Amino acid sequence: MEHPARRTEQEARPNRQPDTVIHLQGVRRTFDGDPPVHALRDIDLTVTRGEHLSIVGPSGSGKSTLLNVLGLLDRPTGGDYWLDGVATTRLGDLERTALRGSRIGFVFQSFHLLPYRTIDENVMLAETYRFPRSGRDRRSRAERARQALDRVGLSHRLGYRPDRLSGGERQRVAIARALMSEPALLLCDEPTGNLDTKNTESVLGLFDELQHQGMTLLVITHDEAVSRRAGTVVRISDGRLSRERA
Repeated sequence: MEHPARRTEQEARPNRQPDTVIHLQGVRRTFDGDPPVHALRDIDLTVTRGEHLSIVGPSGSGKSTLLNVLGLLDRPTGGDYWLDGVATTRLGDLERTALRGSRIGFVFQSFHLLPYRTIDENVMLAETYRFPRSGRDRRSRAERARQALDRVGLSHRLGYRPDRLSGGERQRVAIARALMSEPALLLCDEPTGNLDTKNTESVLGLFDELQHQGMTLLVITHDEAVSRRAGTVVRISDGRLSRERA
């Protein structure tokens, strides 16, 4: 006879394809108040492996709340979220932290680079923080950092400090750092918000290259020009999603 717990877990799984990276089903996020704030309302979203999807919306539309849920930084009030096949709403805090560190690479508007470290050291620090006592070989970590920087077109800048780079190059370093864990998902929050037009185009071109290599990208932005570069565009308004283009 099949074990009841195993049967329950199987029944809880969505009808999804093996290449699904994100699957949200009826996700809600409500903040207590008088009246309560319904930041996310019955969100359904599926992102497949290798897809470049943009979520666009103005301030107050629910973008930041959705980012926090997708990044496992916050729990939804209701509904289910599967990340790379894992039912995240059933995980404890330590399991969520481990899943976030292994499956998600974050890219933010601010680069968050240490100015007194070289760019290769900045990239290596991502793994240092994830595995502080792992005993992983520092030499192989340095080689993986060099490979990540080469992947974003910055191998010629090894040994440079961030203050010697342009804004676009610094964002490429941040992307290389996010790629160190070989994530299933690159989650980007206003990644071009601090860049001029030329550097914005450079970063968006890199996103095109990464998608071509099979990386899954989800970009949250208020910039319509940035959103148009994605293969799929979804708009968020008052906590609800509507698909514009796929």
